[in-house]
Amino acid sequence: MTWNFRKPPQPVPGNGEDNPEPVFGRTDTGQSRPNNEDSFVILPLTAPWWRAEGLLHALRRAVGLPPRWSWAGRTIMMVADGMGGHKAGEVASRTSVEAMVHLLSADKTLRQGAANREEIEHLLIRALRETNDQIMRMACENEALSGMGSTFIVGFVQRNTLFTCHVGDVRAYLLTGQGLRQLTNDHSYLAEFKRTATSPNDQAPPPTMTRHVVSRAIGFPFPEPPDCTATHLTPNDRILLCSDGLWSMLPDPRLALILGESASPEEACERLIAEANQAGGKDNITAVVGFV
Repeated sequence: MTWNFRKPPQPVPGNGEDNPEPVFGRTDTGQSRPNNEDSFVILPLTAPWWRAEGLLHALRRAVGLPPRWSWAGRTIMMVADGMGGHKAGEVASRTSVEAMVHLLSADKTLRQGAANREEIEHLLIRALRETNDQIMRMACENEALSGMGSTFIVGFVQRNTLFTCHVGDVRAYLLTGQGLRQLTNDHSYLAEFKRTATSPNDQAPPPTMTRHVVSRAIGFPFPEPPDCTATHLTPNDRILLCSDGLWSMLPDPRLALILGESASPEEACERLIAEANQAGGKDNITAVVGFV
């Protein structure tokens, strides 16, 4: 399990120097913020899968075949981007991922891989709602945490499907042979304004409407349920979960190029964050990358 709130991440288990981890994450303060209010977690749910995959890796090497990883197990990935004065945003993002890990890892149906799409989406939404209730209670009980919140995304890989559930402007991307695709819609007033525009002339938002103002976040009552997606995965696909500190600094073509060129998820994370900092690093930057 990889717990990474502010510190440099420890990779999930691997099986040799020439066999990179299938999922990796990194977070960085950036160039402008005094603190890092982003958090992320990588949680493999099926430890026996690592042992079986390690045996398969050894067998392939023994017969001269290249190493290969698959997403045969079940893996949870989360990214949270905190909001609030002083250290309240840091508390919100860290507490959100801790609460979600507790809720999801305790679910037997999820751990056993017996849930169907409707059950998984229901579980993810319920867990986000319970986490939201917890954050709102903390803010009510502690004046120093008043107004704290966090955008949040959870990705759950089961066999050949990626499930996501999110609130706010954290994003999930998928790079396939057909290119890079954004899987999630931003929950910001600016993004929603553009989505509801009926003609090109409607694309000019009011001057006070900026992308930073989110319409859904943990820490505040949800005006609508969190959004869920389910996406089929194929070999060589590449998954990216990230905070807005990454996607606001690098255009989609650059994200696609780095994901496609990198030899491992760790290399992809390092390059993404380095280039986001080079582009200005105006916010905290977090990336979680998975190779299928």
